[in-house]
Amino acid sequence: PSGNKKIRFLIICDSVHVQWWKRPSVVAAVCLGLLCVLLLAGIIVLSVYYGVIDHHNSTERNQLLASYSNLTEERDQLQASYSLLIKERDQLQTERDSLSGRLTYLKHTCPKGWQHFESSWYFLSDDTKTWKESREDCLERGADLVIINSDEEQEFLFNLNKRVWIGLTDSVTEGNLIWVDGTSLTTPRYWHKPQPDNGAGRLDYGEEDCVEIRKDQCPLEAWNDLSCDRKIYWVCEKVV
Repeated sequence: PSGNKKIRFLIICDSVHVQWWKRPSVVAAVCLGLLCVLLLAGIIVLSVYYGVIDHHNSTERNQLLASYSNLTEERDQLQASYSLLIKERDQLQTERDSLSGRLTYLKHTCPKGWQHFESSWYFLSDDTKTWKESREDCLERGADLVIINSDEEQEFLFNLNKRVWIGLTDSVTEGNLIWVDGTSLTTPRYWHKPQPDNGAGRLDYGEEDCVEIRKDQCPLEAWNDLSCDRKIYWVCEKVV
């Protein structure tokens, strides 16, 4: 009898061991556990992923904010520069209009005996004087002996068809030719060769310290140094 009980017990245990999985509650518990593990793993993966994405987005956002700030500053600087340029443009336009009006007025109020050429008035004398006397006459007229600045001006003066004094002299320092405004002669130079020669050593010519335009030369080769005491015509210039 005891042997039969033992055999029966083993059969019951084997039956329980073989059929436990057939119980719904056990299967559900196992599945739920697996799902929990998978869910936890998924949450961890997603947390790491979104953490990386958030860090990347935060970095990009900070870079964009910095770029926006720089662009805003540059825009403000450009606006300030633009405003300054507009102000300067308006000032220049006002000055231009003023000068244009003054030039128009001067053109229509030509002094008697004066000629207009480019941006100056010119007075050609009717009588002859020494260089010093000629300059004094120009100063009394609110002008000075002519200063030549271009080929066109030289040709204009040559075409007056008279021997005339111009505002150039080396009477202060021999060889150092100075215009009446105090500037040294640089260019252009319109000497008739071999001038200037200071009289070429001839005593009857004397010291030739003043400059004339001769009418019997080529327009751009018509300067000649002459004794300042000689009496010839002269040209005064008044800059508009």
